[in-house]
This record gives sequence, structure tokens and C-alpha cells, in this order.
Amino acid sequence: MTYSVHYNTKFAIEFANYPAPQQIAVLTFAQKFQQHGLGDFTRFEGKIAPSWSSLSSTDPVYIYTVKNSLWHYHIGIPAYKTVHGKYKTSDVVLHFEWPGRGSKIHLVDTYDHLRADGTFYIPPPEYLKKD
Repeated sequence: MTYSVHYNTKFAIEFANYPAPQQIAVLTFAQKFQQHGLGDFTRFEGKIAPSWSSLSSTDPVYIYTVKNSLWHYHIGIPAYKTVHGKYKTSDVVLHFEWPGRGSKIHLVDTYDHLRADGTFYIPPPEYLKKD
């Protein structure tokens, strides 16, 4: 199977200004996806999760993230931390759209996993793929 990575418009513009370690982390994830897809999360160093996990199905954020197939990957910026001995997490995550859990992903943005108030950051609509 062929796996492909697409850069959403705002992401592509902002990516050019990322510091080198952040660019490398994103490109490493993209390359690994192109080689293996997301059928086996253990191939990735950081934790991969749907952005709606642990939300109530009535929460508007749940509805938004499911509708837009939003997932996130811990990219190891500034460094990886091991949590529960099973997954590595980091303060910064890469958000991506994974429609139908298929062979294509769309990179959305990188951002702190949690905002200052402790809530999970969700990318706004202008960062998502335009149909």
C-alpha cells in the first residue's frame, strides 16, 4: 500500500519557520508514516491518539474532532517523557487529520499539548483541510 502525507496550507506556511529540531521531528513522523502507515503504533516513538479520546460524545470538541478525523502525535519537543511505561509523551504534539483511518494523512499544526488552563489544545477550522 502507498501512504501519503499532505501539508495543509497554514501548516505548510508555518513549517518553514519552525526551528530545525521541530522540522526534523515532523519529517521523521511523516517519513515513518509513508513507510508503514499507522497500522502499528509501536513503530513510532511518541504516543499517537485520537484527539477525541477521553471526551464525552456530547462535548462539542468531541463532535468537532471526530467530524474532522483529528489525531495527534507526541513529537518529542522539547524531549520525550515516559508515561505509564507504555507510551512516550512530550509537551508538543503534531495534529493531523486521518480520514477514514486510510492511507492518507493531512498535517495540521504543532502546538503545546495543553494550554495554560490545562485544557487540550484543538486546532481551529482555518488549519484544517479545505474540501
